[in-house]
Amino acid sequence: MPSNRLRYAKDSPAATAWHILRDLSIQDFPIDPKQIAAELGIVLWERELPDTCDGCLMQVGNAWGILVNAKIRSEARRKFTIAHEIGHYLLERDSTRSCSLDEQLNAMIAEQEDDTENQKAQKQTYLLSEQRANQFAVELLMPSPIFLADSSSLSQVGLPAIATLATQYGTSLTSTGIHYTRLSDLVCAIVFSDAGIIRYFAYSDGFRENKNCYLQSGQPLHPDALASRFSNETRVSEVMDDVPLNYWCQPKNRRMNGSHPTVEKHRIFEHSRRIPSTNQVITFLHLPC
Repeated sequence: MPSNRLRYAKDSPAATAWHILRDLSIQDFPIDPKQIAAELGIVLWERELPDTCDGCLMQVGNAWGILVNAKIRSEARRKFTIAHEIGHYLLERDSTRSCSLDEQLNAMIAEQEDDTENQKAQKQTYLLSEQRANQFAVELLMPSPIFLADSSSLSQVGLPAIATLATQYGTSLTSTGIHYTRLSDLVCAIVFSDAGIIRYFAYSDGFRENKNCYLQSGQPLHPDALASRFSNETRVSEVMDDVPLNYWCQPKNRRMNGSHPTVEKHRIFEHSRRIPSTNQVITFLHLPC
């Protein structure tokens, strides 16, 4: 693993998360973001919110609070939401005023409307803020130096390792899988799909740098990819095998015309599993070196 993989600017979301853990002398896992909120004097309360909003950082006078959507049933998602809002508090409270719930909901609505230049600028600011808060939440719950050491100590790789780490850190398979993959020194990717469509994915540096590996969100799954079996077979919960690389990827230099390579000599290991709580399919792809 390159040593510069974990170097961050001192004011980065990662460095801020590590700093608060150190300041509060928090060393035990899983991390409890409720405890951190209490230490920071942030009040937590719940209220039913629209499904598009998991939580919101609020300021009333000099007091701060985090409003959490009472509809959230997953404890891992609830923890991530609180950690995300703590990120907004630590990263932004001194430079920007907090958004009210109505303002946050309006920003979400604006994403789906025609943009003026001002709206585009506001959207970019909003999206950057959300990305930074997400980065903070990941590093607060799964600090990379410790997470990397734990993942490296496991004999298994891919989905078995991700499931073990998710239990250890009290995080979801989704967030754990993305963090694991981005830190991995394997040539690998993790893909989330539903209804036969690739929704989003993450990959390691080795996968990104491989000229034969290019994934695209919004694309239908290849009909012969193992993940496609979940669309027609409800009894299947997990499947793994080597498959042709072009079931998932196309070379980077051919991505513009949407064509797929016809040569099937390259193969990739696919391990796909259904996530019952969301009915999504999580797929770990590993290209042997």
